[in-house]
Amino acid sequence: MSPVPVFLKTHKKLWIPLGAALFLVFVISNIPAIWGAYLLTRGTGLALSGVTGTVWNGSASLASLRQPAQEYSLGQLSWSLSPLSLLTLSPCAQITTKLPMQQFDGEVCSGSGGAVKVRNADVSLPVALLQAKLPVPVQGQFSSHIDELELRGNVLLKLKGKLTWNGARVNTGANWLDLGSYAAELSDNGNNGISAKLFHLAGPVDVDLQVELAAPSGGKVTGGFAAPKAFFESANAIDMLSMFAQEERVDEQGKTHYRVDMNL
Repeated sequence: MSPVPVFLKTHKKLWIPLGAALFLVFVISNIPAIWGAYLLTRGTGLALSGVTGTVWNGSASLASLRQPAQEYSLGQLSWSLSPLSLLTLSPCAQITTKLPMQQFDGEVCSGSGGAVKVRNADVSLPVALLQAKLPVPVQGQFSSHIDELELRGNVLLKLKGKLTWNGARVNTGANWLDLGSYAAELSDNGNNGISAKLFHLAGPVDVDLQVELAAPSGGKVTGGFAAPKAFFESANAIDMLSMFAQEERVDEQGKTHYRVDMNL
C-alpha cells in the first residue's frame, strides 16, 4: 500500500486545523483594499477614491490631502501595509504618490492619540503649491528628505530632515531674480515650531540664514547673504532688499554683504 494514504488515514485529525489555517490565511491575504484605505485615512486628512487591491497591497486612482484652508491633490497613490505593525496598534505603510513634478515615497504610521508619523520619506513638489503662504511670487522645485516627522492635527511634535530649493526664482515686482539653488537643515525646536539652517548650493547669492518658525505663528530670520550689488540692481531689487536687510560691507571679491535680523 502506498505510504501517502496510510499517512492521510493516520493523521486525518491534523488536516482539519491545517485546512482551517490555510483558509484563514487565504481570507486574511485577500481582505479588500477598502480596509487599507480606512487605516490610511483615519484621522490623517487623506481622502482616497478608485481603491483597488488588498489591504496589504493596494492603490487609489486619486488621492488628496485635506487641510483647513485648502485641499491638495496627490495624484495616484499606492501602499504596502506592514503586517507586523498591526501588532503594535500603530499600523505603518510604505506609501507612494505620483503627479507630474510632484512625488512622495516614504513610510507613514498612525500613532496614538491621532498622531501621524512619517519616516525615511522623499518628497518633491513645485514651489507654486506653497505660493499662498509666501509673501512674494516665487518659482522653482522643492525636494526634501524627511528622516522623521510627527504631527498631531496641525501640531508639530517632531521633525528632522533636509530641504532643497532648485531653480530658485523670486519676483521683485519688476523682474524675476534667478537665485540658483539652496538647501536647509530642518528640525523641530522643541516647542512645536521649526528651526531651519539655510545655506547656498549654487548661484550668485551666498546665503547663511537661521530661520525660526514659532507655533502657532510668528518667528525670526537672522544671518546674512552676499552677492555683487550689480546683481540686485539689474533686477531692480534694491528697494525690496531695504525692507528686510541692511548693507554692511563689500569684500575683496566685490560682493556686498547684507545683514538680516527680521521678525516674522
